[in-house]
This record gives sequence, structure tokens and C-alpha cells, in this order.
Amino acid sequence: MDASRMLSEPCRDGANPRRSAAIPMSRFGKAVLLCLTLFAAWHLCSALFTAAPPGPGADHAEGSHASCLPLAREVGVRAAAGTGSNFVFSPLSIHAALAMVAAGARGDTRRELLRFLGSSSLDELHHAPANELVGRLNGLTQTSFACGVWVDRRHALRPEFAATDASRYAATAESVDFVSGAEQARQRVNGFVADATKQLIRDILPPGSVDSSTAVVLANALYFKGAWSHPFDVFTAPFHVPGGTTVGVPSMTTGRSQYIALYPGFRALKLPYKNNVLRQADAFYMLILLPDSGTLSLADLYNKAVSTPEFIRKHTPVEEVPVGRFMVPRFNFTFEFEASSDMQKLGVTRAFSGGDFSGMVSGEDGLSISRVYHKATIEVDEQGTVAAAATVVVLMEGSALEEREPPHLVDFVADRPFLFAVVEEKTGAVLFLGHVVNPLAG
Repeated sequence: MDASRMLSEPCRDGANPRRSAAIPMSRFGKAVLLCLTLFAAWHLCSALFTAAPPGPGADHAEGSHASCLPLAREVGVRAAAGTGSNFVFSPLSIHAALAMVAAGARGDTRRELLRFLGSSSLDELHHAPANELVGRLNGLTQTSFACGVWVDRRHALRPEFAATDASRYAATAESVDFVSGAEQARQRVNGFVADATKQLIRDILPPGSVDSSTAVVLANALYFKGAWSHPFDVFTAPFHVPGGTTVGVPSMTTGRSQYIALYPGFRALKLPYKNNVLRQADAFYMLILLPDSGTLSLADLYNKAVSTPEFIRKHTPVEEVPVGRFMVPRFNFTFEFEASSDMQKLGVTRAFSGGDFSGMVSGEDGLSISRVYHKATIEVDEQGTVAAAATVVVLMEGSALEEREPPHLVDFVADRPFLFAVVEEKTGAVLFLGHVVNPLAG
């Protein structure tokens, strides 16, 4: 019985209620009544919280928001530990390209790819935040998104694979001749990517990257252009680069309040982009994470972003605060790398050695991924951001492990680099992620 009813209902055993009320309650009785009251309150709160709708993004697995971020950490930390390379990477682009590959994989090959993409099944992958956003990108003024598949004329794509990629990713499929026309096929893929990124990403497939052993090539291209909600003023400010040198860099500043939050070891800045369409549901912003001097390193922030569920969403400021000194440098650079070594380090091995891609190509069970090329570019100034990225996956006949190149490792100690991310607010999907150690470096 509810404790409040126990207090208010009259006695039912025939006793005089006034006389009963006058009887003093023992300490034991008071304790029992207090426990019952607390239990009733707890039960009511539990029911309310259970019935309450989930918060933003709670309908998705937390790991899905971190899809491909471990790969960004591997490459980003290596770039920061070298000669001061700036770094930019598109988790959304590589997620889309590998999700198409996973749709054609079977058995352990698919399970490894799904684990890498943060999903336990293909159905869960198709309903992940990144995939939900993919279906809307071409309808937005800030973005464009394109996928393509090129299959050698000796093979044929399975109808169900082609249908899935077409419906989920709007992928176009084309038959090409990798045996006698490998160079022409390479140029067709590069042309597709260049057109889809408004010529910002060119020659993502280097010469010799496809040949007569190539069976299938899958590509994704992503373009983003966003204007700040409020443009910034520009002035020249000092920036410390590796080696103790200080240089003057064009930087953004403002006296307007900003979304800033302080956390142990670092501070966060959220820069919203303007919505160009009335009632557009998708909103984008740039998040900048700046380590406090002498505390966290760039590698520490990468580790936090990967190991802490929903780190980016949870560390995005939600309130504007007055600002004193405010400076964010302008930057413009491109970064490209080949991801197969890092993917294998992160647990994707079967896809590179006799993988099962029987769901992709009819009558072919000897395909393996040979290369995963990724290239991204970003320009940030006082008006906004223009960024593009592309991912190309090359599948060949036979194992590709013997052709793997070791990662290029170099050493570097950064001064005070910062991380940045371009994020879609509703899904929490990360379109671009990277860091800046020298704003003047291209």
C-alpha cells in the first residue's frame, strides 16, 4: 500500500479514529513508517524515470558515436609525434566507405568490420547515427555526399549488395576494365571524387594503386561548407611553434559571448554554424579542445575522445559566457594517408587476408582489401569552414598482407596544439576531426 494512503485512510478495524490518532506512535513504528514512505517515493521516481523518453542521442548505442575514432587516434597521435604535422580526418567518410564494404562481407570478415565500425550487426550499423545522417546530407545546403562502386568487367556485383549500397548510400555502380585499362579506371575514380568534393580532393588514388589484380573499388566523397553564426574580426596574434619560435598568425577574435566550458586539464569552445534553411533540423558546429599549458598532451585528448563514451558530445559547451581575450588562428591544410596497417592493428585482419566478400561479388571468394586511401582538407577563417574528404577501398584477388607498407613513424614534441571536430548536433556524428600544431603550415 502507498505510504501516503496509510497516513490518510481511516482505521478499518472498528476502532475510534480520533482515539487511534491520539495514541502515540512508538519509535519502531515511526521508523517503519519512514521506510515505507521512502520506498514509495523511490518506486514513484523509478517509474517516472523508466517511462521518461530518452535524452538526445540516447536511442543509439554510445559506441556508435565513436565509430572510426580509434583510427583517427592512431594516425593523429603519430602525426603529432613527428615534425609537427597538422592533421584532418573524416570519421564519417571512412565509416560510409567501410560500411559499404561490410554489406558485402560475410562471416568473421563482416564481424571484424562491424566491430571496427562500432556495431554488433548490419541492421544496427544501418541505424547508427552516422548512417542516419548520411541519408540527409544531400538535402542540406552545407553538405554533399557521394558513393561509388567500380567492379571489373570479369565480375558482377551481387544484386542484393548493389541494392543495399544504392538504397542506403545512394551509391552508383560502374563496370570497368582493370586488366587492360587500369589507368583509365583510376582516373574515373579520381574524377568522381574530385567532382563530388568541388575539386578539393584530387588524385586520391595514386599511380599504380590499381592493376590487373583489382576486382572492386569503393569510394566515398564528402563536402562541407558552413558559415559561422557570427563572423569574426581578424588580427595578427603570436603562436608558439615547435622549437620555441613564436610567429605571427592571422587569427579570429571577437568581444561577443561564446560557448566555452572549462574541464580538468583543458577548455572547450563551441562555434556554431549558421543554418541556411528555415526549420532545418540538422545543425553543425566546430568544437575546439585546447589543453592547458603543461597539463594534457594532444595524445591525452585523443585517448579521452576514444576511450570515454560520447566524449565529444559530453564536452561540448551548452552555455554562452562573456569572453576576455579570444583568439582562434585561421588554418588551411590537407592530410592524406593509407589506413590498412592501422586498421589491422585495431583488429581488422581477415578483410586483408583471404576475406569473405561473397556477399559482394558473384562467384568470387578470394578477394581481400589491398589498400584503404583517405584524404581530407579543411580551411577555417573568419567567415566559416570549407572541408572535404574522400575514402577509397581497393579490393584485389588474393591476400594483401605481403604488400602492406609499415607506418611512417617520426618524432615531434608539440607546444600547445589543439584538437578540432566538425559535428552534427542531432546525431553527434563527427564529420571531420583533427588537430593544429602550426596554423601557417599547409
